[in-house]
Amino acid sequence: MSRNSQAKRKSKHAKKTRKRNLIKDKTIREKLRVPHIYFDESGNTGSNLLDKDQTIFTLASCQYSDAEAEKLLGLIGSKSAHEIHFKRLKRRKAGQDGIVRLMSSKLICKDKIAINIFHKEFMLASKIVDILIEHMMHLRGEDLYLNGQNIALSNMLYYCLGAFCDDDSLKEMYDSFIKMIKEQTDEAIDDFYNSVESLIPDLRSKDFEKYINMILKTRRCVKDALNGIDKFSLDPSIPALFAQCVNWGEKYPKGFHVIHDDSHTIEKQRLLFAQFMDWTQDDIELGYDRRKYKLPLKGKSLTFSSSDSHYQLQVADVIASSFAYWAAGVSRGEKEDYLFLELEKLNFDRFIGHNKIWPTKDVSPEDLGTVHDGGLNAAAYTSYFLMNAEPNPQVAT
Repeated sequence: MSRNSQAKRKSKHAKKTRKRNLIKDKTIREKLRVPHIYFDESGNTGSNLLDKDQTIFTLASCQYSDAEAEKLLGLIGSKSAHEIHFKRLKRRKAGQDGIVRLMSSKLICKDKIAINIFHKEFMLASKIVDILIEHMMHLRGEDLYLNGQNIALSNMLYYCLGAFCDDDSLKEMYDSFIKMIKEQTDEAIDDFYNSVESLIPDLRSKDFEKYINMILKTRRCVKDALNGIDKFSLDPSIPALFAQCVNWGEKYPKGFHVIHDDSHTIEKQRLLFAQFMDWTQDDIELGYDRRKYKLPLKGKSLTFSSSDSHYQLQVADVIASSFAYWAAGVSRGEKEDYLFLELEKLNFDRFIGHNKIWPTKDVSPEDLGTVHDGGLNAAAYTSYFLMNAEPNPQVAT
């Protein structure tokens, strides 16, 4: 090798080393930051998970400077004196094109935003599994969370209930489940199990009857299962915020400040999040496989604000609503809607990963990404963490 070639090789190697070191330094500096993260929701109908007009719930969060947020909003090209909202923009093609320009920006990237998506009807099926069936199995000494059995069962129930049950009877069953969770009275409990029994006569597959009977068997322990379950348990905004706080905590272990668009549900659960953000307790990792997470949550404060006070909340509104609009189109198999087709081109899947409650036909641990690799049962140890928690004063008030 000539001296000239050796020099070029050394120079190339030195450039790569400098680049790696710069990336490493940037990562270290980033982990030392304590940023403000801005959150907004779309499609929140509370525990009414069967709303026909809003079948998808999304939570979006972002961490932009004022200048970055203003730049993104400028891409919309709105001349309105009002603050920018997706609902208003989507009414006209010019507004739709502005949404697409914002969502196409290089600033819409994984380092800057986080997304959680909930398919509401599937969430109902999964809650029947998590609240009722998982508890029954736990009393039998079985852990339904191992290898993602709870997810596999939720997937199977969702698709089979839709395929083998009368539509009206199924809706009545889901409505009765919602009512039972909210009221927890003897009458509501009886109504739910009666509605489950009413599915059997018109089943289009007798083989599926054993799974209906599995739900019916939870009647024996339902009051114990409902103990500690509050009426907000079916509201997706709570698990969505929890999940995003976990994700932002991995990026910012020194903590971050939560600024949430006005949300009555989250405000009512402020104390719960103050307990989860109890920094006096040692870090602990809970859960199994890809579903592992660490407590305490790394939020240092939780405040609520209107979107006219922060450009970032207006950006979060457009992001959350764009993902909700796109996901609803995917769910119904949309083929013609202009805004959906333009959003579909942006490859939104790359932002989501496993941050979704969405039905799939996957049932094996390998396909679900839930092969057991050790860990602590999240349900049991989370309760223990909360029992010993001292509410974070900057979050609780």
